[in-house]
Amino acid sequence: MEAFREALPGAASGENARSTLATLLYEIAEHGILGLPTSRAKWDAGHPALPEQVRIPTAPPAKHATPRQHVSWRPELNWAYDARLTASQTEDLLACNRWFRDTKNHPTRRAPLPLRERSYEIFRYEKRLDALITGALFAPGRLTLEQLATYREPPPLAHRRLGDGDTVLVVENSDTYATLRHLLEPAPGRIGYIAFGSGRAFEASVENVADFPDIHRIVYYGDLDAEGIAIPARASINGTQLGLPPIEPAIALYRLLLAHEPTVGDTVDSERADNLTAWIPGELQPAVHTLLTKGLRLAQEATSRNELSVEPDWRW
Repeated sequence: MEAFREALPGAASGENARSTLATLLYEIAEHGILGLPTSRAKWDAGHPALPEQVRIPTAPPAKHATPRQHVSWRPELNWAYDARLTASQTEDLLACNRWFRDTKNHPTRRAPLPLRERSYEIFRYEKRLDALITGALFAPGRLTLEQLATYREPPPLAHRRLGDGDTVLVVENSDTYATLRHLLEPAPGRIGYIAFGSGRAFEASVENVADFPDIHRIVYYGDLDAEGIAIPARASINGTQLGLPPIEPAIALYRLLLAHEPTVGDTVDSERADNLTAWIPGELQPAVHTLLTKGLRLAQEATSRNELSVEPDWRW
């Protein structure tokens, strides 16, 4: 935990630090960057449990490019002379090398651009940098977004202002967003804004909440499955780094959702379920944990407009 606090002091502060670290470890593991223990004995006794050690996978032998004897790398890419590069990595670096060369004496061409615009300029493919920034070419001491004069632009967060309340309600899916917006418009209570999270896009678009005036609380309602719970947990980590309040579950809506008959979903192991349900309040945790470990799920669309229009207890 001490190393975590040094690396991400904002995310590592407060009572949710353990849950935040567990969420990050699982996300990194899902990308294959590290391996988590398979034996329960190698996890601690906290809640959620944290691994006592992790495994860094050994990279498979790469197919290296034929050495290019006559490449003159730009100063920004001096490290490439000694790097072991695949053929694909070499081609990507050559594209960056040409960009550094062609823009050296043209400061206007190095004015910052959003990531995909810069990617199109360099590679003639707008999503190439999306794939590269999590790989070896952007490892410490190599390429940076600053060198390429680019930055991640958060996706827009569709929203509607409902009143003067201090709370934003974020809804994962579009139809439930439309239903709740329709029902809240006449009497929003504490809800000042309602926003459409659009699945995983909310993990980045949460940044936009910083532009909403006088908001002190963010609540979220989504599907009850592994991804539906992980989205707000990850978005909360990103948001707190920007000074936003932690994202809370819309407890009353989740309580209504749990009263419905679940459908078949993906089975989640107990340790992963412990981590996911750390975001859920104590009273609902056992039911959600059981749902996940039994391979079941609840889509938020189960709480339809017909039900919510006659059930008052979900309102703020």
